[in-house]
This record gives sequence, C-alpha cells and structure tokens, in this order.
Amino acid sequence: MDKKDLSKLSGEELFYYFTKEHDDEDYSSIVELLPYATMDYGNACSILERVVRENKSLIAFYPEFDDIDTSNMEHVGDIMDGDLYISNDHYFKD
Repeated sequence: MDKKDLSKLSGEELFYYFTKEHDDEDYSSIVELLPYATMDYGNACSILERVVRENKSLIAFYPEFDDIDTSNMEHVGDIMDGDLYISNDHYFKD
C-alpha cells in the first residue's frame, strides 16, 4: 500500500483524511475539535495544513485532567472543558 503524501492535500482533504481514514482514533478525535476551537471551518483547514506542513501536533488540553506545560505551545482556541494547542512535537516521525 502506498503511503499518502499529506503535504500535497488541501486543508479540507486533510480534515477528511484525519477524521475518516486515519487509523489513530485519538488523534482523529482531536482533529475533529479544530473547527470548534477556531469557530471557522476554513480557518481550521488552514491551520491543519500548516500543522501537517510543519510536522507539528494538535494537543487537546484539559486542565482538570492533564498536567502538561503549554507555555511553549500555540493556543488555537477553547474547546469544551479545555483548550486546543499546536505543539512543536512532531506527529509524524521522520
């Protein structure tokens, strides 16, 4: 099976891929939160394109349950009971 070159996909295609085809269900559920955090689907797709292009990760942070340092992360927006961030951690390993 050929590996899909995600860098060539549009934001909408990436959103579909991560929410419908990607085998990491935890990450899929985080990507699904992106339009809620941005309150704009088009902006969410643009952010997703940048996250993939820069090989970063989306992180859902729930202060009641999580104990992680978000000071070096880019805040995307609020989600129910938490916040969505862009982390510099690579989601896709080289």
